[in-house]
Amino acid sequence: MATSVARMLTVVLVSMMLTPHVHAESAVELDEIVKLAPIDLGIEGGAIDPLGEKVIVYGAESYLNLLDASDPTIRTDLVWSDELQSQWINLHAGDFHPGGQTALIVGDSGEVLRYAMSDHSVTDAGGDLEFGNVDLHSVAWNPGGSWAYVGGSDGWLWRMRAAAEGDAEVHLIEGRGSSDITAIDCHTSKILCVVTSVTDGIGVIDRDHTLYWIGGTVYPWQDVHCPQVDVGQCVAVSDDRNIGVIELNSDFPGLSIITITQLTGAEGVFTGISGQNDDRSIVSVAPFALLEHDLSDDKTFPWLENTDVEDFDASIAGQRVVSTWPIDRDSGWILTDRGTLIQYHPPSQSIPGILGVWILIAIPAVTALVILSVGLSFSPSLQNWFTQKFGTAEESRMAKREARRKRRR
Repeated sequence: MATSVARMLTVVLVSMMLTPHVHAESAVELDEIVKLAPIDLGIEGGAIDPLGEKVIVYGAESYLNLLDASDPTIRTDLVWSDELQSQWINLHAGDFHPGGQTALIVGDSGEVLRYAMSDHSVTDAGGDLEFGNVDLHSVAWNPGGSWAYVGGSDGWLWRMRAAAEGDAEVHLIEGRGSSDITAIDCHTSKILCVVTSVTDGIGVIDRDHTLYWIGGTVYPWQDVHCPQVDVGQCVAVSDDRNIGVIELNSDFPGLSIITITQLTGAEGVFTGISGQNDDRSIVSVAPFALLEHDLSDDKTFPWLENTDVEDFDASIAGQRVVSTWPIDRDSGWILTDRGTLIQYHPPSQSIPGILGVWILIAIPAVTALVILSVGLSFSPSLQNWFTQKFGTAEESRMAKREARRKRRR
């Protein structure tokens, strides 16, 4: 009987240790919240510099702000040129030059702005005559930084660079489609750029500025990201939950291949994609959620669930994610359309207080009870003593009677 009692206590304590006390759906948890303003800013996105140290945030009514990537509470005032002070243009995309000292930001009505890191000035980059009143939605520098590609509504696509007297040299890209150019990104080692559109599919631009459409037509592609690692691939997302992996062919760009996979188990609308670490990308989803896509595994995983965002702060769960950027392998910041920044990082590895106390108590207790159970099994006298001390009243009387009987022998 004593052995049974000890074993029962052991089973109870082990069961308590194995009972799940905390259940988290997301791979990361949210932490600090930073608000750029108390009002809805209509943010469209953020461009991070090549060193990952600064982020330029852009949006409605010519909103521009330069943030420290690790601590977005640290901001830098931008100096606007006089001719831009009275203009209120919605800005849609931005990209830093590979050298990291300047950035281009594009917006409605053919507006292209130039930001200079040296004095934090914002000036008109030119090209007004060529761009006209076309709403510009995307911009990306080629790997060498010699030209920037600019995409707009109705399939308009150009290359541009600075010219004399603050103007720009602009050339139309031949073979453009007819639907909006939604995003452009370039692959450093392959020296190719990838273009996404609403219905014309995905295109590849080579070093000679020739555009090749490689497929994926009809899919409403929203964004593309080319990880700066030597895997030779880029990843595009469509708003109807499709992931397109583009295998770049630097020798014959027109033979680049796109493989499309629909994530049938995912929910929501895919709105964008950003780099995280190495060949890992973060897919933005509406309502507020994130997915992780790994090129090396060719798999997509849940990263941040909307239910966990609701539990964290219901007031931000309805906001739209417009950009993310990393500060470490699995940590970084999320930027929303209202101008809210939320820090994310892996779940804390520390054990919650009460659970930690239970484990500190339970592990020695289980060890002692296991030793006791084994000892009782091999020692009738120890078993009899244990029953007298810890058994029921009836068991104790029987154990004492048995002890007296043995002594009389």
